[in-house]
Amino acid sequence: MPGWNGLPFGASHKQEEPVEGSTPQHYTVADFVKWYEDKELVLNPNFQRGSVWPSHARTYLIDSLLRGYPIPKLLLRTTVDRTTRRTVRDVVDGQQRLRTIFDFVNDKLVLGPKATGYQGKRYSDLEPDEQDRLLAYKLTCEQLINASDDDVLEVFGRINSYAVPVNEPELRNAQFDNEFSSYVKELAKALSSVWALGVLSERDRVRMIDQSLVAELVGITTSGLTDGAEKDITKIYETHRSSEVSDLPPAETIVGQCLAVADLLAPFHGEALVKRPHFLVLYAALLFMQGDLRPGRLDLAEFEDFRKLGMTDSQTIQDNFERLNRALGDAEAATTRDLIEFREARATTQRMKSRKARFAIFCKALSQPLD
Repeated sequence: MPGWNGLPFGASHKQEEPVEGSTPQHYTVADFVKWYEDKELVLNPNFQRGSVWPSHARTYLIDSLLRGYPIPKLLLRTTVDRTTRRTVRDVVDGQQRLRTIFDFVNDKLVLGPKATGYQGKRYSDLEPDEQDRLLAYKLTCEQLINASDDDVLEVFGRINSYAVPVNEPELRNAQFDNEFSSYVKELAKALSSVWALGVLSERDRVRMIDQSLVAELVGITTSGLTDGAEKDITKIYETHRSSEVSDLPPAETIVGQCLAVADLLAPFHGEALVKRPHFLVLYAALLFMQGDLRPGRLDLAEFEDFRKLGMTDSQTIQDNFERLNRALGDAEAATTRDLIEFREARATTQRMKSRKARFAIFCKALSQPLD
């Protein structure tokens, strides 16, 4: 549809010139500190977001630098002031990272629990070689050369438009910084071989879903099987906000139980039966069969007959699991009541109803041949 100037709405007479960029360049932390002190680096131009990061996020960044881990690249608008003949750099993306670095090297930031081994330290408390390592850390940046404010606003808007929204596990990681959250993170790392069965994808782990899974496993261990909604997982974090590690289940207990579940699922590497929802419920079912599960939102008396039978032989369990796995992948393989109920349980939007149905069938599969 033509506009007032005879062109389609949104079109202009002249094609926009592309913004002049640069290949990624690397500058040390010491370079950025000097630019900032010499007023050749501007941290708060109009197009930037606010300057405040929570203390644990700031600590985590410094810990990453001290350990040599990579961090996201910075984006600068670089211009030359003809009058002063000096180069000035405006920070388009990365203000909070740089502000954190500057506060730390100026002893305005004390590291918190996320910096294992550095907790309670300021920059001046570091050993000389640690200070040198931090100052020599190379930050990667891209530069927009002589870009206009409109260009910068456009680039910054585009950066935000394709950023992945923060999920609940990432929000919890930002919200909770205590012994429980550290315990969960260490367990998530320790269980990487279990996740590799296909319980979680690499993408899931990048988005911290492994930490949510561990928190829920801890919740099942201490309180039984519940709905598992995000609010329930957050409640687990809130319940343990002030917990000491000694108040929590021993890490080896959680790891040992997960390895026992993984052993049962090992023949189904990468298959549907291994996925997170089934892994969680099987974890609870195995605890129940061992006599160690608390009620949670289940009436455990309903399943007591299975527990009284005890664990059946390993071959029967594997045969049962093989049938369940086939039923998940192929409706035609769901030929009995047990298999139909197991397959249908994954489709319901009522999470606790689904978990209860799968829990019952897993308990049966662990104790006797399925129908």
